[in-house]
Amino acid sequence: MCDYVCHILIPYWNRQKEKVGAPDDQECILQLDVWSVHRSVQFRTWLDQNHAWIKYRFVPGGCTGIAQPCDVSIQRPFKLAVKRAQHADIVKESLSLLQKTDDAAII
Repeated sequence: MCDYVCHILIPYWNRQKEKVGAPDDQECILQLDVWSVHRSVQFRTWLDQNHAWIKYRFVPGGCTGIAQPCDVSIQRPFKLAVKRAQHADIVKESLSLLQKTDDAAII
């Protein structure tokens, strides 16, 4: 999460602040799921100490569809396609290994 904040989020926010002429210390809101890595004392302490201008808010469990509609409407079909592709790949590999085992048993 720290790498994500430093290498992706902050550069993006800095470009956006520059575009609109906002000051460098303009506060930004980071909306987080209630995953353990997001809620960890270590991550929150690091964020508070190193980037006090980033204000984080947590989406209550079960409310992702309300608070983060892109997670439901845009990202959900993509995630489902990735999951199906991964499953198909695992099935293909498993069948290939079973076939090799059957071929070896015949010999």
